[in-house]
Amino acid sequence: MHFVKADSKELKEQWDRLVFQNNASVFSESGYLDATSENWMILYSDDLKSGMACPYVVKGGVSVLVTPFFNRFMEWIGEPVPEEELVKVLKSEFKVADLQVGRGFSLNQRIYQRLEPGTLKLNQQAKRSFNKAKEFSVKQEVIIPVMMHLLQTELANRIHGISAVTLPILEKLVLRYEHSRLGQFNLYKENDWLGGIWILETDSTVLYLKGTTTEDAKKLGGMYKLMLTAIEYADSKGKVFDFGGSNVESVRRFNLNFGAQDVVYSQLSWNNAPFWWRTLKMIRDKWTKK
Repeated sequence: MHFVKADSKELKEQWDRLVFQNNASVFSESGYLDATSENWMILYSDDLKSGMACPYVVKGGVSVLVTPFFNRFMEWIGEPVPEEELVKVLKSEFKVADLQVGRGFSLNQRIYQRLEPGTLKLNQQAKRSFNKAKEFSVKQEVIIPVMMHLLQTELANRIHGISAVTLPILEKLVLRYEHSRLGQFNLYKENDWLGGIWILETDSTVLYLKGTTTEDAKKLGGMYKLMLTAIEYADSKGKVFDFGGSNVESVRRFNLNFGAQDVVYSQLSWNNAPFWWRTLKMIRDKWTKK
């Protein structure tokens, strides 16, 4: 195995062919990685028929393998290789890692939720919330500026991963797919826009990316109405609906209310950086928690 820097159009196109041929997740696509990652390279098998994207940041001269914001995991694509061998090669390149991973790994398990076509099943909580939302209507139209404004006012600094630092990353991501696979479902009461959700569509999956409504609309089941519309859209195309997933129990319960199933993925974590680097990180982490 060997690493290749994804620093040219040709290399990215070669990588995307492998991603699409193996029906890998959108998170592995070069366009998605370009939008969400500071840097990324590819770990290839010797024959270039298998590989994994490796996003990273450089802190204090140390390369840190990371999961970028709005990206669930990386995955080994193509012919499988032993997990121990993969980890060994990654450790040889990256002294520090905090990377969530999918196919090809089994360590430190986490979960996300998805719904197969034809398996939608609302529980009583979902039915009650959906009934409260009858006064709302839903329209499909991509209107990025108003969504960004609502996310900033409703979610910034209240929801993990949504802040003044990460919102520009999200905006870059949705603009990247605006004219191709981005969809937006919008909630209305008469002519008043009350929120929306973004989805990304692939050949086999509809991925919930991010969304919100006003607080009043949320109390009246607005998010249930939007999510159900998106799920029915995926179902009409015979595609899996991917909830984006969360290990936060309240979000997980919301997803399970639609009949979603848990799916396991993993996390790789190590810190073999020099002592001085680890000490500075510990001090910084304590400071930021205050």
